[in-house]
Formats: sequence, C-alpha cells, structure tokens
Amino acid sequence: MLVVGDPAIELQALERGIVDATPLTMPLPLMAAKMGFRELVSYDALGITFPANTVTTLRATTSKRPDLIENFLKTLIEGIHIFKTNKSKSLAVMKKHLLGASDEILEETYKYSAGALELQPYPSLDVVKSGLEILSVQYPQAKQTDPNLLIDPSFVKRIEQSGFIAGLKR
Repeated sequence: MLVVGDPAIELQALERGIVDATPLTMPLPLMAAKMGFRELVSYDALGITFPANTVTTLRATTSKRPDLIENFLKTLIEGIHIFKTNKSKSLAVMKKHLLGASDEILEETYKYSAGALELQPYPSLDVVKSGLEILSVQYPQAKQTDPNLLIDPSFVKRIEQSGFIAGLKR
C-alpha cells in the first residue's frame, strides 16, 4: 500500500499506473469509471465505514473556545441544509470546484451526497472505531484507545436542542 495523498492525486496515480488500486471518494469513482477503471470494492455496499470526511479538533479547543466550535458547527449544518434544499446552487458550486466533471457526474455526485449527508452531523462511533483499526496496523497502541473518549456529541446535541436545526427546515 502506498499513501499518495489527496483523493485527486490518488486518481492521477491510478491513471498513470503508479498504483494498481486506490480508495476513492465521490465523485472520483464515477470519473475513474469513465476512464475505464473498474470498481473492486464498494465500502457502501459492504456496510464498511471509512474515515474519509471528518472534522476533528483538540480537546483543549473545545474547552477554551466552545463558541468557535458551536459557530463552526452551525455553519456546517446550515451549509448541509442549503446543499440538500437548493440543488441548482449546489450543482453550480460543485461545477466550479470539480473542474472537468460532466453534468452526469455532477448529478450523480449530488444524488449520492444529498442522501449521505445528515443534517445533524453527530460524530460516528463506527467511523472512529474504523479509524483506530486502520491506525493500529502502524500503531498497535491504537487498539487500546477507547473510541468513546474521542468523540463529543454534546455540541451538536445542544445545537439541535436549541431549535436551530428545526428552524432551518421551515
């Protein structure tokens, strides 16, 4: 296995024959298929959680700057809401940032992402467990880490209880 970095670089490494296979996140699997590559494994279909899109911070930041964390999460939640409810705007932003992606790929990416994004982005214990398992290959001590100590759902819970999320749905 060879870590090559950013997902777009992984696709380039695959295309140039530097690697024989690589994990890809949307929309790259669709782009790879258009280039003639075949999917070997679908983590989604197998129910495998893979830590690809997470937001992390130091515990000290959550205690010293709870306002920063809450404002960040509110912005993230509002962005998810806009993404899910304003498809034309979302597709326009995706088109701007996913240079070279066809309308078909943008549409499929939107459909996948809109279904996968949760308006209440609680941290996932399964994702943390998966991440620790991956880390344990190189750092065996990761197996002894309690994944419950690495997540803090209290911020999203407070935001949800405040009515902020319900207010977006109106």
